[in-house]
Amino acid sequence: MPYIEHMGVTMEEKRLALLIDAENTSSKYIDAIISELKKYGVITYQRMYGDFTSPGLADWHKKALNHAIVPIQQPRYSSGKNASDIMLVIDAMDILFQDKTDGFCIVTSDSDFTRLVNRLREEGMFVIGMGKSDASKTFIAACNEYKFLDKIADDEEKDSGKARGHKESGYDKSDSITPLGDIKSAINELIQQSENNGEHANLGSTKSNLQRLFPDFDERNYGYSSMRKFITEATKFETMQKGSTIYILRSSDHGSDVEDQVRAFVLSAAGRSVELGTLGRLIAEQYPDFKYKDYGYAQLSKYVSGIPGIRIENNIVTLRE
Repeated sequence: MPYIEHMGVTMEEKRLALLIDAENTSSKYIDAIISELKKYGVITYQRMYGDFTSPGLADWHKKALNHAIVPIQQPRYSSGKNASDIMLVIDAMDILFQDKTDGFCIVTSDSDFTRLVNRLREEGMFVIGMGKSDASKTFIAACNEYKFLDKIADDEEKDSGKARGHKESGYDKSDSITPLGDIKSAINELIQQSENNGEHANLGSTKSNLQRLFPDFDERNYGYSSMRKFITEATKFETMQKGSTIYILRSSDHGSDVEDQVRAFVLSAAGRSVELGTLGRLIAEQYPDFKYKDYGYAQLSKYVSGIPGIRIENNIVTLRE
């Protein structure tokens, strides 16, 4: 269970208000919504909003009974006006000022709720968003954390008995999910910060920092059931366990073939020196799939300067004497 300190209250003790935009969310996700939110605390308010006389919301009404979710019926008084959205906002503000909750979960993919989330956070509330993976990036960024329901539900289906497919089968680059490359770069920087302090990067702290940097970050978005699997399979980083604590390390495999080829490029060059940009193109031609970020380096120069026997000065790569 996640542990996040918030106003002196741990996540396990948090009182959470669950407000669902039923007109913007499929009822098939109800079990996933409840299951996911219970990891963060106790659900004290459970409300869903919509015109439940509409045939399209009939399933919501049936499934919500199993979780005692209170339906807030809001008919559309005129076309083009969404009265249920307005009612959700009014209720959120009422709950906020009753001072009986520590955080909110707003279930929607609609960017119209961005200002509501900003307002709740201004009052010190921890806000979790939930919706589809094509949700508005503006709304995602406004939340402390954002959970993609289609990814969570897909992960639960796999865990319920299906064999896992390709290790990144849940990751679609067309989604609003933060690109994997950005996550790898951030992990690299977090590892570097820890190393600068003479420490190893803690797995749990790294995940918390990633969620702070990228509210949508969740290893399940990329097809992995645990953070440790994500680190060891989706990236070139490694993990090490000491007691009950797990740390993230740079890969012990720094691409020995590439390192040998870099030395060969420099040896064969005129004057045994190569401009860094030229070296980068040569590496790309020889190893199209090679990415220095996969090995924990934010820049090509840092990767190259880390190769034994190589040095860089003024962007010129030479052999060490």
